[in-house]
Amino acid sequence: MEPVFPIDIKLNLLEGKKFYRYSYNEYTTINGKTHRSELNKNFHVTLKLLEKERFEYHIEIFDRVHRDKELSLSEKGFLARIAEINDDVVLITDEYGNLKNVQGLSVLQNKVEKTVEKLSQSYVGKQAEDSYQFLKEFYQKEHLVGQDFLKNNHFGMILHQFYGRYEQENNAKYSVRYRNFMANTVIDIEERVQPQDMRGDDELLLLQYTGNIPSDKNWEMFYGEMKRKEIAYNSETDFPKLDKYKGQILLDFKTKEVLEHKLTIEFFLGENYQKKIIYHIKEISYEEL
Repeated sequence: MEPVFPIDIKLNLLEGKKFYRYSYNEYTTINGKTHRSELNKNFHVTLKLLEKERFEYHIEIFDRVHRDKELSLSEKGFLARIAEINDDVVLITDEYGNLKNVQGLSVLQNKVEKTVEKLSQSYVGKQAEDSYQFLKEFYQKEHLVGQDFLKNNHFGMILHQFYGRYEQENNAKYSVRYRNFMANTVIDIEERVQPQDMRGDDELLLLQYTGNIPSDKNWEMFYGEMKRKEIAYNSETDFPKLDKYKGQILLDFKTKEVLEHKLTIEFFLGENYQKKIIYHIKEISYEEL
């Protein structure tokens, strides 16, 4: 069923508690050999209306499983302890999910200090020290913490930047930065949603979006990493491109809360390097935990 415009995608729920299951699957193919990395987690979302048009979002992760044969148990433990810092983050947003501020930033800063102190007793070396320094500096800057959470997948796939008011002629687009297409690189993807990609009925609204690499701004990072890793490529014909970038968001038509969100990315840099990434988040019942 075609939706009736204008469509106002904003948060309407007064207060709600939801459970979600999140999965991240990454397939990296180098010289024909594929390595898989997988992360699964369950989390609890509390959404609360503070006052007119202002909402409080709190997400608590209580079950996290990281499967990657190339990571040791010690490395997985290190990553898990750092990730736990974020369980106390509370975001204050407007009705369209736009970030207003991070609540209780001083609590986060204290938690960083304590976490770093504990980790430094077991994890030493330059890489660990660099991580500790980065964490301490990062959590001093509220805007960076907020931006990172809205880009982070278990937040960003619920509190999405495509919330907004849509006219039939709209062609909304946003830039999203990725760091996981290849080590030591960043790349910007321009996401775009068009009203004709929306499907709705009385209960559900489906919003679909695509992505493209808008410029060659950071390509040299990728070429440099290919050289360091001794992965052969043809500089005249091989360049970073997306074979696929497709996102689908299923929303409750009344509350505009995300029920399910899936994003599939297929990245290509010549015959010797490809990556496929699948993000998936789905609302589940308490009984499904």
